[in-house]
Amino acid sequence: MDWAKRVAYEQGNWHWIASATVLTFGSYALGAYGPESDIDVLCIGPCIASLQHHFFVVLRQMLEGRPEVSELHSIEGAKVPLMRFKFNGILVDFPYVQLPVINAAEAMHAFDPHVLENVDGPSWRCLSGVRANRQIIQLVPNMKKFQYLLRCLKLWARKRGLHCHLLGFFAGIHLAILAAYVCRRHPNASINTLLSLFFDIFVHWPWPLPVSLLDPPVPCRGPDGCSLMPIMLPCIPPEFCSSSTTESTFSKIKEELWRGYALSKDTRSTDFNWSWLFAPFPYGARYKCFLRIVLSAPMGEELRDWVGWVKSRFRNLLLKLESLGVYCDPDPSEQVDHTITDPNVVFFWGLIYRRNIQICISSLKEDFMKSVCNNIYGKEKCAHSDITMSIVGPPQLPKSVFDLSVYSEKLPQHMMGHQLMKQNYNAVS
Repeated sequence: MDWAKRVAYEQGNWHWIASATVLTFGSYALGAYGPESDIDVLCIGPCIASLQHHFFVVLRQMLEGRPEVSELHSIEGAKVPLMRFKFNGILVDFPYVQLPVINAAEAMHAFDPHVLENVDGPSWRCLSGVRANRQIIQLVPNMKKFQYLLRCLKLWARKRGLHCHLLGFFAGIHLAILAAYVCRRHPNASINTLLSLFFDIFVHWPWPLPVSLLDPPVPCRGPDGCSLMPIMLPCIPPEFCSSSTTESTFSKIKEELWRGYALSKDTRSTDFNWSWLFAPFPYGARYKCFLRIVLSAPMGEELRDWVGWVKSRFRNLLLKLESLGVYCDPDPSEQVDHTITDPNVVFFWGLIYRRNIQICISSLKEDFMKSVCNNIYGKEKCAHSDITMSIVGPPQLPKSVFDLSVYSEKLPQHMMGHQLMKQNYNAVS
């Protein structure tokens, strides 16, 4: 509210009725959060408060002055531009919706559909998350069972390296809709059964038939990134969940669905152990080589902005590698190389060569930098920050990643479900 009044006062009018508000959505609003969860908070402002200046400059400066706020950085080039920061140690994703009214708080409280429909594209995508949450809460027959199932799926996705939307995997809304789909069709099932049914249903799902909580959809091609694994928001008018899925990340998702199905299809077996389902993914044991990506900047604050900006363009790098005949499994975890002087973040992407080629790192980086520096903001960031890439083997992995390599090779053979990747290995050999 202080921010809305300041914006209005600087413009010389409306300061007596200008208002703004915040609204939670995502897993926090659905009651399916855990100790490592973030909170999705929608900033809703009046028509006089612009995204580029009043949100990313004025409001950011106000937040930086708050003692509770730390590690703040802006992600301006994403499909949904936002700020990300920690508030009292809790990670907050903070996108912005600009309503076409002065009294935004009152309009949002009324949830006037005529007002909500007259917003820009990024604002509409943010509001879709809020609308989807409300629909899910109304549609699931047992909220407590839904919350338990969604928490299990989020833990599974995080442990198996499937939890990063920007890397082509699941966002929270994808898992929420899939969990709601299972709960609606099996309202009397136990939590264990619901989890088993999740893998049974979606490992056999006839993709690209969209998953919908509303009327049965027909096969269709969604927007960029949605055509491989389309999931519909439970909203009217119908629209797709935003997705960055590529062929290689879709292959990883299908592999993990098969693994989950193989492990959970007979939970009554005496040698079944639920902890196997949540074992960390063994990157060091699974792949022979990795793309090592180092993002660095002179200062920690600059690095946070730089990492957010580059990650919002990672899909372009995935698609480029696939065009060369290389599938990727990007590890979502962020490492630090302490031998580098500047603040840095390091990513390791497992590589699967689908044909006999050699990757030219300099050419790969040059091509990727075109998407990173495709506007003024990106060019400005590139002037102060850096990206380096290299191909490394498992011995060059940090200990925290390599130590996760002891895992499912010890599982009973009849419980293994890794046929997709085995086929890829055979193709390489």
